[in-house]
Amino acid sequence: MFQKLLFFALLILNPLYPSEEDQMLYELLPPNPFVLAPEKVEQLLDCCGIDVEELLQRLIPVAQRFARPQISNYNVGVAALGKSGRIYLGVNLEFPGNPLNCCIHGEQFMVANARNYGETELIAMALSAAPCGHCRQFLNEMGGDGHLLILTPNNQPTTLATLLPSAFGPQDLGLSGNLMTLPDRCRLIVHGSKLIARAIEAAEASYAPYSQSKSGVAIETHDGKIYLGSHLENAAFNPSISPLQAALISLVADMKDYSEIKAVAFYENGGAKISQEAASRALLKHIAPEAVFVVEKSGMLER
Repeated sequence: MFQKLLFFALLILNPLYPSEEDQMLYELLPPNPFVLAPEKVEQLLDCCGIDVEELLQRLIPVAQRFARPQISNYNVGVAALGKSGRIYLGVNLEFPGNPLNCCIHGEQFMVANARNYGETELIAMALSAAPCGHCRQFLNEMGGDGHLLILTPNNQPTTLATLLPSAFGPQDLGLSGNLMTLPDRCRLIVHGSKLIARAIEAAEASYAPYSQSKSGVAIETHDGKIYLGSHLENAAFNPSISPLQAALISLVADMKDYSEIKAVAFYENGGAKISQEAASRALLKHIAPEAVFVVEKSGMLER
């Protein structure tokens, strides 16, 4: 009930208040609109008398209201259709006091959100503005030969391949898989605390073909919920997502605030070429300074 009240409060108080023709759409949305099941998507299409491309575009302002752009004050909203029939929303997250490369772009949020639900392919996405070069490169990591349909306001539909010609991606480095290729289930025998066990689980779901440096984060909130995040790499390196960033995406997608974070467990394989620990500590210190941070590397436990 609180989530529903919060959602409609954001609709009313936000300057992007919906037009009258969108009222039915917003009334039909669930309390948490970050993931819309295929049945809900069909209901929205039928009741509003629109096609899926228009629905995606109408969901842009819905997503924008949940953005957290505390540095730029520039709200990004993304809505994407997966092969499963689900629709996923994405927003930008910014973290004052941290380097700008800690920020999470709306497209990155949406992709991680979709991957968390086992989505293997995205068909179309609508954005509040054309994706920046950083995000075009990140989206290219999903494979699909650039056929992803891109919809932006006041522009003709286009494809990722058109926006990113002569693209460099996984295939150029000899990889057959891509970011949306999910790994086999964890086969590790896990020891230690429940939270560390979940962090190891998240690490096993990493996409780290370039550094071979798997890492994972498990966030526990004060109400006992746990949110996982896996390291997600990119062929161009810089657009990669750290496991803490990925876990924060899961947290925000459940409409939680950073102040609700109680503890964070971090795991990475020992001797890895790169380490996410220092950056994760620094980011957590700014957004949830009271949270406990526990680290395990190949069986070595730190605090």
